[in-house]
Amino acid sequence: MSVALFETPQPLMVPGYTGYVPQWRYRIGETFGKTTHKIMMDPHTNMADQLVLSDRSVDNYQGGVWRCTAGFLPRARGQFGQRFTAAAAAALSDFEQQQRRERATRNQVVRAQQLQNNAADPKHLLDRMVQANQWKMPLYMVRPEMSGVIRKVCAPEAAVPPARSAVSPYFMDPNDPEKYFVLGYTGHVPYGMARYGQTSQALTNSALCDFTHNYRRRQSTEWAPVGVVQADPPLLLTPPEIYHKHVGLLPHYVGHLPGAKFRYGRTYGNDSRDGKRWLRGDYTT
Repeated sequence: MSVALFETPQPLMVPGYTGYVPQWRYRIGETFGKTTHKIMMDPHTNMADQLVLSDRSVDNYQGGVWRCTAGFLPRARGQFGQRFTAAAAAALSDFEQQQRRERATRNQVVRAQQLQNNAADPKHLLDRMVQANQWKMPLYMVRPEMSGVIRKVCAPEAAVPPARSAVSPYFMDPNDPEKYFVLGYTGHVPYGMARYGQTSQALTNSALCDFTHNYRRRQSTEWAPVGVVQADPPLLLTPPEIYHKHVGLLPHYVGHLPGAKFRYGRTYGNDSRDGKRWLRGDYTT
């Protein structure tokens, strides 16, 4: 079995083609490829003389511009006060003149390269001047800071100011000329609601100066650390006394009481009076 039996004969429209196909809507029962093949091969079908995908690179514009033309018209944006046809003709004329000037400039550059490479003979004085010029074509684009390197001449370099540390405008010195918010700043400007009739730079500078003065004043008064003045402690500290000589301890005292587990018959308060007597050797009850 041949593979040609499964292939759709050429020419045909590729399935998925979204352009206009004459008489396609009146044909049913076959695939898109076979239907378009029959339409294109039918001599009674009114087809365009030029294919959709034909080469149109050599087409030149001829004729005027119609009133309903929706395409792009170069140089037509600056044409006012004229009818569409006249404005389109003037715009196209300007565009053609611009193209001629650019074409002449390119030809002049090519001519200069040919003269400097001795590929063409000079015809007049201007050609001889171009041929004797020290700058040879084509010219290379050089950054301004590297021009001295190309010419082997040390170009003077401007002194670079030291980078300034990023200080917030809120905490800059009031005498700093850059103490302001740039035009277009949308953040909060302290003390800026009651100021009118000034430029943005002057208004924000005045508001920030007032904010800085108020901040420093409150920092030295309201927000200053509080110092507690008190007498110096004595050099010799007397430890607190636990066992008083004439006062007993509380009944629920859980600390150590010397000799308490060997005594009985008395309340805890009376027994704990002068609790250090056992340490002195006094074993009387």
